[in-house]
Amino acid sequence: MVDRSDINAVDDAAWERAVAREGVIRRLASNAPPNRAEFLKACRDLGLKRSRLYELISAYKARPVASSLLAAQVGTPTGSRRLPDEIEAVISGAIEEFYKSLQKPSINALQKEVRRRCSQRGLRPPCWTTLRDRVAAIDPAELMAAREGAKASRQRHHPVPGSYQVKRAYEVVQIDHTLVDVIVVDRVHRKPLQRPWLTLAIDVASRMVAGFYLTLEPPSALSVALAIQHLVQPKFGWLESLGSDAGECRILR
Repeated sequence: MVDRSDINAVDDAAWERAVAREGVIRRLASNAPPNRAEFLKACRDLGLKRSRLYELISAYKARPVASSLLAAQVGTPTGSRRLPDEIEAVISGAIEEFYKSLQKPSINALQKEVRRRCSQRGLRPPCWTTLRDRVAAIDPAELMAAREGAKASRQRHHPVPGSYQVKRAYEVVQIDHTLVDVIVVDRVHRKPLQRPWLTLAIDVASRMVAGFYLTLEPPSALSVALAIQHLVQPKFGWLESLGSDAGECRILR
């Protein structure tokens, strides 16, 4: 199973499938051992083999959240390398000695250099996409330091010393969006729809959420505008509509 702490990386279909399975698997996991008739019915309803359902139950018991039911990725894991060690050594040497140079050669030039070195050793040269992936994995700060010097790299990639000073409330408000870690379901059939987007307007001085906007639509200028509207308008009526005693609330305006 896959422990995906970043739910944003999961496609909607896989997440909705995991959420749909959770209700069934939660009941099975609460019984030790699972009821046989209920277990077989779950296999039919979920379209799973018995061995696979046992795996999901075990994973859910170890970590009782929907993300534990996400399927593991099939195929070669991201970042793994399947080339022989001799060719990997040629690629690493060419990158260190040729690509990380003041001349800033292109990937095409790197490919020609790797072909030349492989030919000298009687090895089959790797394809262009392999070299592109190796170059993409290089730390940009490290590459810039090798090509332009450590000082230029620090100025470009390292944080600038200092602090961000704000003295008064509402002097600076920062707005950002996040995908909420919940699933919205429809009212009638309780079927999962999607995760909502939350736009927050945060006052830097007080660290207070001064306004927000919740929607099923992706972030846009409209989301920002409605969050700002919620920020600047009085909130007494809005709080009362939620059943809150607005008279006891101190609201920054």
